[in-house]
Amino acid sequence: MRRARALAVGVVLLGCGDGTVSGPEVFLAFAADFRGYRGWRSADVTGTAPPGSVHPDETLTEYVDPVPPHGSSEFPVGTKVVKEPTGAGAGPIFFAMVKRGGGYNAGGAAGWEWFELQRADDGGGGVVIDWRGVGPPIGETYGGDPTSGCNVCHVACGNDAVCAPALGLSGF
Repeated sequence: MRRARALAVGVVLLGCGDGTVSGPEVFLAFAADFRGYRGWRSADVTGTAPPGSVHPDETLTEYVDPVPPHGSSEFPVGTKVVKEPTGAGAGPIFFAMVKRGGGYNAGGAAGWEWFELQRADDGGGGVVIDWRGVGPPIGETYGGDPTSGCNVCHVACGNDAVCAPALGLSGF
């Protein structure tokens, strides 16, 4: 009985992290994990999105949390990257990628999960997840891209599938 209670307490403590991502094998992101993303480290990536790409010709800002340790060769499990268009023509939909780990998306951008997000009407910087996975669900597209995928471009860009040069691993 005592051993079972100690084990239960240990499991509960492991599940109550302090927000750091210093070594979990798998990270499952939920809407709450994106709350306050505008307060994360950010970069204007407007000029680096390929013209006519699925990312609109708007002002684009990318946010990253946590920042990888200096000298990293890949982003740690638990890394969240949000790409948000702003400006007059920007709609409520934007995209994110999260380093899920655990062998997820092994046939694409290894370890990464893709998200379509919308701002929540909660006044607190929250989001709503429209879809998540290795790509959009059947019948939907990624930002209007008829090939419907995130992996095609992100695998080709190197830098552990994070394409924006401002978020290059060598710069952290």
